[in-house]
Amino acid sequence: MATLQKQQFVVSVEEAIRHLCEGMSPGRAERLDLEDCVGRVLAEDFLTPFPMPPFRRAAMDGYAVRSNATIGAKLGQETRLRVIAEIKAGVSREWVEECTGGIAIEDADCVRIFTGAPVPHRYDTVVMQEAVTTSIEDDGRTRWIGIDRPHPSGKHVAEAGEDLAPGKLILVKGTVIGAKEMAVLASYGQRDAVVYAKPRIAVLPVGDELLEPGAALSANRIYDANSLAVYAFLKQLGAHVIRRKPVPDQLAVLTREIEQAAEQADIVITTGGISVGDHDYVERAAASAGFEPVFTKVLMRPGTPTSAFKKGNCLLLGLSGNPSACYSGLELLVKPTVQWLKGMKSYRNQWLKGKLEDSVGKPCPYPRYIRSIATMELGMWRINPLPNDKSGNIAAFAEANAIAVIPAGGRGAAKGEIVSFLLLTHMANGGLTL
Repeated sequence: MATLQKQQFVVSVEEAIRHLCEGMSPGRAERLDLEDCVGRVLAEDFLTPFPMPPFRRAAMDGYAVRSNATIGAKLGQETRLRVIAEIKAGVSREWVEECTGGIAIEDADCVRIFTGAPVPHRYDTVVMQEAVTTSIEDDGRTRWIGIDRPHPSGKHVAEAGEDLAPGKLILVKGTVIGAKEMAVLASYGQRDAVVYAKPRIAVLPVGDELLEPGAALSANRIYDANSLAVYAFLKQLGAHVIRRKPVPDQLAVLTREIEQAAEQADIVITTGGISVGDHDYVERAAASAGFEPVFTKVLMRPGTPTSAFKKGNCLLLGLSGNPSACYSGLELLVKPTVQWLKGMKSYRNQWLKGKLEDSVGKPCPYPRYIRSIATMELGMWRINPLPNDKSGNIAAFAEANAIAVIPAGGRGAAKGEIVSFLLLTHMANGGLTL
């Protein structure tokens, strides 16, 4: 009967992602100081509140002049302009008008100006300081400049609103805030932003054999590495993570732990206890805790027994205790689900194409996701499957930077074939812990 039930909830990887995200939505919105928004996701569109640049400003160090005054300038017959003022960045509008407004507009005058300084409206171009000659009076102050060529109107002057008009949509809801987005918000004077709350995820390792790292190693026991890997993975994705201690293979105890974890989190992730053995209790414990099955088998290897259950707004995702299968589940299923709950508009995995540098001969009725080393050479990704990619080989994680997909079927894949692959999370985001 249990086998029939599992067959009833068999899904592909893409179907599993759809089921996991279906019916769940990003968390509540919260307003945070800008410094606390790194890696968070915008919960509302951001429209420009004023033009950028907000005022007419110089794009170069030099002299603000009227282009008409330079029309007759040429080599050997310079046009001389009188310097009437100096304007640097940050001065007030009143000061600019006061220091330049009293001179008749027909006078051949100019203003010494610096990058970012406001350009008085009477001047329509900026001549770079390298393009002028200067005449120095006896007291050492520059009073005149010489120009030996015409300069067109608008040169090196950034007009107000030239980059962006007010009211323009510049950052859309669902955008992850990184350095560029932070610069945009700060340039518009935003001291905070409205972002989605971090997903709350509880990690629950399952198995009589598990020991906490730091404990004395006893016979026939192993240290719990999976839950620490899951914890680190989720932290990299920007989730709020609660890691609980290993739970023994006892139905009543596991049921209670799942119930308690569900009260703390939006998602509960178990590692281990999800296969078909007599002492694999996750599915039964999920049912005892009131969870309904979403799927109980995924067409993927490793990780076929990966299962999901739902109770209200809480999702329970059971990952294999096998290290390779557990990590595959993280990359293929957990990552897009967490990114969906974070509110990211681009939450699905980004698959690339690469050429196999070695054959993969082992056939499989399901798509195989093999740990690989991906390198870019001459504009093409090259995929080297790990030679010792055994399912329990944790050391292989340190070498791999990609997961390649070998299509289902009876022949595997030959050297030179083009396959899809996924850069692993620590490679895709530079290892940044959020």
